[in-house]
Formats: sequence, C-alpha cells, structure tokens
Amino acid sequence: MNEEKFHRDPEEYAIFKRLNNKQFSKRPNDIYVTRKTNFKAQLERCMKLISSNGNYRDICIHGMGSALQRTINLALQFQLKTNCQLHTAISSIEVTDHLMPLLDDLEPTSDTRWVSTIHITCTLPTILTETK
Repeated sequence: MNEEKFHRDPEEYAIFKRLNNKQFSKRPNDIYVTRKTNFKAQLERCMKLISSNGNYRDICIHGMGSALQRTINLALQFQLKTNCQLHTAISSIEVTDHLMPLLDDLEPTSDTRWVSTIHITCTLPTILTETK
C-alpha cells in the first residue's frame, strides 16, 4: 500500500467537506436529501412537483452517505401516498476533504474518499382516460 492514512487530530485541523458540483444534475424535479433535511417539507415538495398542478410525471430523489436511509424512507412514504413506481440506482462518488490547520506549524492538506449514493426515480403510472 503506497498511500498511508494518518489520523488527523481534531485540535490540529478543521475539516471542510467539498463536493464536485458537476457530479449532480440540477433539474427542477430533482430532490436532494441530507441528514438535516426537514422530512415533512421534502415530502410536501415531492407531492407538489407531481400533483395535478405540477408538470412532472416523475421525480428523482438523491441522497448520499449518512442520508441514504432518509432518502429511501422519503421515497417509500411518497410511494405510499401516490402509488408510484420506484426505480433505484446506487453508486459511489469521490469527495475531497480539505484539512485546514489550526496551528501555525502545520500545512494545509486534502484527503479524498468514496461516498455511497442512491438515486430513486419515482414515476406515476400512466392513467388511461376514456374518450367520450
């Protein structure tokens, strides 16, 4: 193993977690879930996007890392309310943590790591309407 991982003392470094913004789509029907996300507000947003006033037949719910469970729960709660079909994809993305020294004699450094992600597409079934 060429690269060694060193333990970073929290009193020596402040960690700034950064994502590459190019890794995420920015469509209006994309919903990103975090650990701090208000669950009820996200569920209402899903309902608003796909309601009769909304223009979308499907929405995509994204989550990563420790928010995976909340993301899955949101999609399942949305499915219960709308009877939509769920299509799930999982992957991993590389993120960079910038370590800024809190002491003068240390140099700034950065670490990269892999984080699990989930993408759940919720699609409403096509409704057959009768023609008169």
